[in-house]
Amino acid sequence: MVGDMTAFELLARPLQKLVDDRGWEPTPVQTATIEPLLAGEDSLIVAPTGSGKTEAVVLPLLTRALEHSWQPMAILYVTPLKALNRDIDRRIADLAKAAGLTADLRHGDTSQYQRTRQANNPPHLLVTTPETTQLLLLGSRLREGLRNLRAVVIDEVHELAASERGSQLLVALERIDELCGRRVQRIGLSATIGNPEEMARWLSPHATPVLAPSPRGTDLEVVTEPVTDADRALSLELHLSPQGLAALRGLATRIRESAPCLVFVNSRNTAETVAQRIQRLDPDMTVGVHHGSLATETRQQMEQDLQEGTLHGLICTSSLELG
Repeated sequence: MVGDMTAFELLARPLQKLVDDRGWEPTPVQTATIEPLLAGEDSLIVAPTGSGKTEAVVLPLLTRALEHSWQPMAILYVTPLKALNRDIDRRIADLAKAAGLTADLRHGDTSQYQRTRQANNPPHLLVTTPETTQLLLLGSRLREGLRNLRAVVIDEVHELAASERGSQLLVALERIDELCGRRVQRIGLSATIGNPEEMARWLSPHATPVLAPSPRGTDLEVVTEPVTDADRALSLELHLSPQGLAALRGLATRIRESAPCLVFVNSRNTAETVAQRIQRLDPDMTVGVHHGSLATETRQQMEQDLQEGTLHGLICTSSLELG
């Protein structure tokens, strides 16, 4: 509760209607963050995956955009991965539409047609990457649009803070502040930060950590599959060790029982190999692959198929590790 009101009652009326129609109730992170974000405060928000952090940030920012008549390019939502960009864009689109505002996506895979359209008609909220944020400062039209910027959201901030990408992003944000002639609100999101005070200082001298735990737990198992006689026989045919085949068999069983699943491996070659061998062990199971060497259209199709439940599992590298 925020006083005698729920956090959602602080939102603009069109967004209140949206959450009411969907039957949403504020999660702990939304209750903790909506009021300070509406006040324009810099914040580092730390809460588990699936706790509603994205909505906790986007709903109050869209409310401010409506109530203060923010112009296009008022909000940047920055994430480290293109796949996470696409997922965030899908989730934000309906929220922006309900507010009568526009949201769009721009990164290295964006077509020239889309780039031109965005330059001519910028969205109110742009989902992008750290690298593209820097490039926005070079284009004449979008650079001019950045003068309207009011808030920047950095998702998975822990992934950037200790890297060169993060340092370059901070430089870009300082340049944007100078371009705007004011300090733009900064908001960081993460599920895994052990030093929130230090991370908040990295984000902004004025940022306050908001720690919002969630009751949802995570089960972690370490499993070693026993080797069977069938594993020993088939391993010769597949040119695998019996232990390796037993591990693949156990993985295939887990994927089928828990579909849809993400399976992370260390390299692109391993992703392709594991997918092929699982398909060989269980031809009736549908398994996809996701890594950076695949064409943009293929990666997008794999993400969509997993979300729609047409894949039992997706064997992937770090290209899908965030969000």
